[in-house]
Amino acid sequence: MKIFRYILAAVCAAAAFLSCSGTVDDSSLPVLTASDAEIDLATETQTVFTVTYNGVDVTSQSEIFTSAGARIEGNTYSPEAEGSETFYAVYSAMESNTVSVTVINTDVKVESKYKRHVFVAEFTGASCSWCPKGYDNMMGQLSKPWASDLKSRIHIAAFHSEEMGTDTLAIPATMHVKDLFGGLDLPSYAVDLRDAGGLTSDGVAEFGTSVKASFNEYTPHCGVAVSSALASDGKTAEIKVKVASELTAEYRVVVLVLQDGIVGYQKHGDYGELNDYIHKHVVRQVVTSYVGTFTGEKLTSDGRISAGQEAEKTWTVDVDGRWVLANTKIYALALDSNGYVNNMNVCAIEGGDSGYDIK
Repeated sequence: MKIFRYILAAVCAAAAFLSCSGTVDDSSLPVLTASDAEIDLATETQTVFTVTYNGVDVTSQSEIFTSAGARIEGNTYSPEAEGSETFYAVYSAMESNTVSVTVINTDVKVESKYKRHVFVAEFTGASCSWCPKGYDNMMGQLSKPWASDLKSRIHIAAFHSEEMGTDTLAIPATMHVKDLFGGLDLPSYAVDLRDAGGLTSDGVAEFGTSVKASFNEYTPHCGVAVSSALASDGKTAEIKVKVASELTAEYRVVVLVLQDGIVGYQKHGDYGELNDYIHKHVVRQVVTSYVGTFTGEKLTSDGRISAGQEAEKTWTVDVDGRWVLANTKIYALALDSNGYVNNMNVCAIEGGDSGYDIK
């Protein structure tokens, strides 16, 4: 027992020395965490802090300060402007680690020099008897007076689906795009990958409203230029996409190959079955990679393009022998950090070069 007491005393003395000498076991300090270390004022308004001590939530007994020493109310930080701030917590006279929170705003209104182009995904299928009517309903909306000056900047891409039967024009990407909206019945649409709905007579008016909103409420803060050149043997196409940003923002690019005027089979609600139906603006291939979702590819290492700067990327595509090249186009979409189409452009697959569409 005497030996044990000597050992215990030595341990206690060592602990006292470490404490007095300023060496502290970090595991005994409170820990500060934030629900979100980056806040986008376009979609979020706050981050919530939590303070734990030895695994126990002690937030209600703690105070949280900025690096300048200003105490925040409660445990919620609601910024009003872009920037970066560092925080720490105090619990029972002990200071926690520091946490930095960055604030951005991807919805800053700018007087853009680029014309707005709007992307419309049409979800259809050759075995869907009501899909031709859905297309007619959509075109009926785009024939109204409000769209007369905008038609050239509304770009429809028909994603065919096999979910209602066999469709030789269906591609796997269709389901990935539809899944962005929790699944949609045919026929349906998605405008700028933001708003989606049905193309039946009951819902088609909302389609028109959504297209108008894309032009009137969502100012583009980038321009998109796309070009395409065929190899001398015609077996491959080199596609180049450039994005110039007016704000410092994150982008991903989606590149599609579309073919117009494909004659083929279609169930039809008015005529039964047709073998000479003309399928329009059909998505034949998604050039950019996607895994599990439809997010596109970055043009820079982190996807960010600084204000006033430009980034570009080139893809090489194998040309399918079934494509009628005179009727085949390239769509280039610039998605913002929310996954919405901020702007886009179109060119022909053979010798096409859109350039930036400047006002």
